[in-house]
Amino acid sequence: MKIFEEMFGVKQPILGMVHFPPLPGSPLYDSNKGMTYIRDTAKRDVASLLEAGFDGIVFSNEGDRPYLSNVEKVTVAAMSSVIKEATIGINVPFGLSVLADPEAAIAIGTAVESDFVRIFLSWVYVGDWGIVDPCAGKLQRVKTNNFGKMKIFANISGHTEPLGGRSLEDIARGAVKFGLADAVCLAGTTAGSEIEESDLHDARKGAEGVPVIAGTGVRTENVERMLSLADGVIMGTSIKVDKNTFNPIDPERAKEFIRKAREAREKNA
Repeated sequence: MKIFEEMFGVKQPILGMVHFPPLPGSPLYDSNKGMTYIRDTAKRDVASLLEAGFDGIVFSNEGDRPYLSNVEKVTVAAMSSVIKEATIGINVPFGLSVLADPEAAIAIGTAVESDFVRIFLSWVYVGDWGIVDPCAGKLQRVKTNNFGKMKIFANISGHTEPLGGRSLEDIARGAVKFGLADAVCLAGTTAGSEIEESDLHDARKGAEGVPVIAGTGVRTENVERMLSLADGVIMGTSIKVDKNTFNPIDPERAKEFIRKAREAREKNA
């Protein structure tokens, strides 16, 4: 896909997740370890991803369970501070998501000058944190008025259920044609869970040439198949210590995954 070649220098980018520990204000935040621990964790995971050879990095406040649809100001401040410091001197594109506040993601992306954000952009969903009701018109205008260069990777599935019985193909088509998404991103039921192949096929039909990203469930064992179905992948859980989403990245697992992913990508070339 041209947009990915321009952003990442490859047709099928392999993006790695940096999951923050619980941030200030969230129920599981460890005030004894403080922000220093969060910064050190993020910088260590960034270094592991870069050393392994990932094409890009995605930051997320994964530790802030249970998630909010309208995050607190301290979350925006903390994420901006950590991302800004963790990306000093890196040579790959980076983006971010905020669980579960798309406007906050755009605000942080503006502050840190991210290359993209991953957000729910259009349609209506229901999840563990309630109704997910993004307004594409508002979100695209917020982006335009703040930092128009950032790309939007629109979530169209994952951790939620779309309301109204609309097909995933039509949701993808709406995200692109109505929401003006630069890419669409699918996910499984939880972090680390695999996406149904039929969902990826349907998303491709609806996206009509816009890149489709597999956002969860990619592993060393299935990366060849996932890259045959998607235009890029975002992954994190399977390269964590003990394959636990909330653990640090295991550098050796990360290197082994990239080795396998590059082999698979060469087959698709």
